[in-house]
Amino acid sequence: MSLRRPPFVLSLAATLVFAACALPAHALAAESDTPARGLIVRLKAAPAHEALNPRDPAARQRERAAALAAGESVRWRRVLGEAGLSGASGKREPRLRPVGRDQQLLDFERPLERGEALQLRDKLLQRPDVDWVELNVRERRLQAAPPSDPLFASGEQWWLRPVSGSSANAIGDRLRGVAGFQTAWLGASFAPVVVAVLDTGITPHPELTGRVLPGYDFVDDWDPVAQRGYANDGDGRDADAGDPGDWVSAADRQVDPARYDTCAVEDSSWHGTIVAGMIAANTGNGQGGAGIHWGAKILPVRVAGKCGADVPDIVDGMRWAAGLPVSGVPMNPNPARIVSISFGGSAACGQAYQSAVDELRARGVVVVAAAGNDWSEPSRPASCSGVVGVVGLNRDGFKSNYSNFGATLSATGIATVSGDDADGAWGRWLADSGLVTPTNRGTTTPLDGGYARLYGTSFAVPQVSGTLALMLSLNPQLDHAQLIAGLRLGARPHVGSTKIAQCSTANPGRCICTTATCGVGILDAEQALLYAQRPDSYTPPNWPPVNVDSAELDQALAVAPQDRPGEVSPPTSGVGGDGGGAFGAFWLMALFTASVALWGVRPLPRRR
Repeated sequence: MSLRRPPFVLSLAATLVFAACALPAHALAAESDTPARGLIVRLKAAPAHEALNPRDPAARQRERAAALAAGESVRWRRVLGEAGLSGASGKREPRLRPVGRDQQLLDFERPLERGEALQLRDKLLQRPDVDWVELNVRERRLQAAPPSDPLFASGEQWWLRPVSGSSANAIGDRLRGVAGFQTAWLGASFAPVVVAVLDTGITPHPELTGRVLPGYDFVDDWDPVAQRGYANDGDGRDADAGDPGDWVSAADRQVDPARYDTCAVEDSSWHGTIVAGMIAANTGNGQGGAGIHWGAKILPVRVAGKCGADVPDIVDGMRWAAGLPVSGVPMNPNPARIVSISFGGSAACGQAYQSAVDELRARGVVVVAAAGNDWSEPSRPASCSGVVGVVGLNRDGFKSNYSNFGATLSATGIATVSGDDADGAWGRWLADSGLVTPTNRGTTTPLDGGYARLYGTSFAVPQVSGTLALMLSLNPQLDHAQLIAGLRLGARPHVGSTKIAQCSTANPGRCICTTATCGVGILDAEQALLYAQRPDSYTPPNWPPVNVDSAELDQALAVAPQDRPGEVSPPTSGVGGDGGGAFGAFWLMALFTASVALWGVRPLPRRR
């Protein structure tokens, strides 16, 4: 079936240039080998950092804060001493750094082996003043593998088109997993909304001209003497949210193995620019493609550099994006109601994340996070309570071969297309053509803007974030619960099959989602906007069942009974699962060199 193209598409340039990236594979250390970059500790009844350093210049407030700070200092010295971490014990006392609302990062100025970190954690937890302790580990970028096949034929942004197709259509015209943005746009006018993108920062791109607000760089790791660090921009935290590149070279690993030895050698990802482009690319401007929200303002919050992101940087970035105070950082003048994040780790949510998420929820701010891409349990913070965790689907509605899934998504999770690469036993027949979006053409440092074809739950996240932004454009009074309700009530039921088994640990590849494994259903942008206009009286449609059995599926089944075997270890790259600083090939996007005609792609040789 041929789909009617929207009028704005007719003004697109006839040629797009795709970015290129070589994606070497590296093995990721086991979780038990992951070093910790300090410990995040909260004392019981801890005062908020702002109470220790009030913005109120009144003398009484200063005196009260000074007394409170002195008492906390004494308490910290006692706790560290009792745990054997003070200078008096013969060990170098860790440096304290404020994190979140009322926590401290214990920075030992060197990586801690996991066993050592766990021992220190246990010693601290034995102290009666300590509420909780969590290891600070690097979080990985949640992207999926590059496709094993060449670029696919179509250059259209099919993920923005209306829901349509059946198993009788050509496979490229089966769009039963898309959110239907083209339909949602009809007849609507959308006021500006701020969306915070917690990522690698941002680079200039014609598609983002006029769409980017002043952001902040929270990447703290920088050695001014050696001129090295994950920040890669010459300093630590600052007001420049630009993306200098997050490449890791063999020379990095050789010169500074303590910092980079568990990181994969890889080119820069430009991940923040990509996510921002999906949400807010200028539309109808005669070049490139369309964005989800034509009036969105992107608040870039840089939390990730080389090898990934530290939990304290992510937590502080989340809080700052929402307009909450962060120690040592100016207040954000443009608070966001939506926080989009595509980084995470395999550990349980943890209290550092959950406490920040709870603070944001109290302010009406919705956190949207990627489920991850290693066909296993959802990554954090997608697994945290109250976060909208996003599962990746094939364009026809079943789970992408790589996407994570699990019960922690049942309460607030949702699914939408993420591009389904050609990996897995069934990839040859069922893969789709990936998602086209803006990126940067630089291999290491930034160059001109370009375009890329991408795969991964990272790129499902901006679709949900963009939908929430559209909802707030129509009804800025929606609170956190209503925004979540709109996504859930408007979602379409998951597709069905008589031949593809449901998602489970025994069937983790391409599979049929349920509300217990992939969230409430498939994102439907049009229905979410209908809810936003009348939240008190909205009634969802009576959706008919959708069966995705097809001739292509029969061909795949003739080769293998399921897409992936059960209980197989997920793919790994440079570092351990609950930190994930270096992301390796599986979490990286597919970036190829290609020339894109208005309605098609002409493959060119892949550049290594």
